[in-house]
Amino acid sequence: MQLERKFSTLEAETVTDEGVITGYASHFNIMDQGGDIVVPGAYSKSLKERHPRMLWGHDPDHPIGKWNVVKEDEKGLYVEGQIALGTTKGRDVYELIKMGAIEGLSIGYLSAKTGVKDGARLLQEVKLYEVSVVAFPMQLEASVDSFKDMDFIVEASKSGDTVPLKRAVEKAMRDAGFPAWMAKAQAALAPTALGDGSRDASAGEIAKLIRDSFKV
Repeated sequence: MQLERKFSTLEAETVTDEGVITGYASHFNIMDQGGDIVVPGAYSKSLKERHPRMLWGHDPDHPIGKWNVVKEDEKGLYVEGQIALGTTKGRDVYELIKMGAIEGLSIGYLSAKTGVKDGARLLQEVKLYEVSVVAFPMQLEASVDSFKDMDFIVEASKSGDTVPLKRAVEKAMRDAGFPAWMAKAQAALAPTALGDGSRDASAGEIAKLIRDSFKV
């Protein structure tokens, strides 16, 4: 199961001397760099079904504590938890947060229900599995296979909306180190790379076609 991820910046005062960490793991009604908008209520069903784990860097082998409070409010997904200061990894993370070497929180999730508005993907229902403390925002791998919700991109493209496809290609190339002008130019060509014969292809087939076309 390949989880999607989203980053949220930590505030300076988010951890106490006792290792209690608080903050927002996700914000509502704000478009992120990936072109997604999380709508209020998106986490409500998931929070009734499972309690997300506190991890270091999305690594399931490195739990660093426990989230005692995970809830939605008017701003977003609020979390409050206890870092395990009695463990080596927990103490390391605590010290790094205190010195400002760690930038934020990142959620690991699956999108269960989505919509589209003005070219943005609306996350209407999210299956939340974990909230990680991370040193920096996680970048998508430079591969079309790593696009968030490739099925969404494919269906949008088939219906004539190529904005998500162009955005995904541009981001993948930027993450791979290509200059901005080249990423934008290649993204503009992405719809023609599919061709009429590929409209009924699967997400995996389209991902391979784009990757082969642009060598990303």
